[in-house]
Amino acid sequence: MDPGLYTVGKPDESSPVMMTTNFALTYYTVEGDLQAGKVDGYVLVVDTEGLAVEPAMAGAKLTASAVKEVMESSKVAEKVNHRKLIIPAMASRISGEIEDETGWEVMVGPIDSSRIPGYLEKEWPPG
Repeated sequence: MDPGLYTVGKPDESSPVMMTTNFALTYYTVEGDLQAGKVDGYVLVVDTEGLAVEPAMAGAKLTASAVKEVMESSKVAEKVNHRKLIIPAMASRISGEIEDETGWEVMVGPIDSSRIPGYLEKEWPPG
């Protein structure tokens, strides 16, 4: 899976931006769960050398600098009118580092992507 910014549904400038890794199975699972939940949003795919979130965290492949790099190259800041990034719960320990590197507020999402639609119903838009 190529790193970058992908759309699900018909996102607009107020749609959520969710992050995942470039492990194809992970991306397609997240995309499918968002489509099933009728979520319009952006998925930021970070280069982790093809590792899923948990092994990418364990192997130090999912880093704040990798997140910043794909945010800059994808120009996600030009597509949304907010600075909020939803990260997988398994990546929560680098949330502060991502905030420091990017200047965006990090929201920690659910542990399983099938719970994202319910999470967004309660948490998006942020108050």
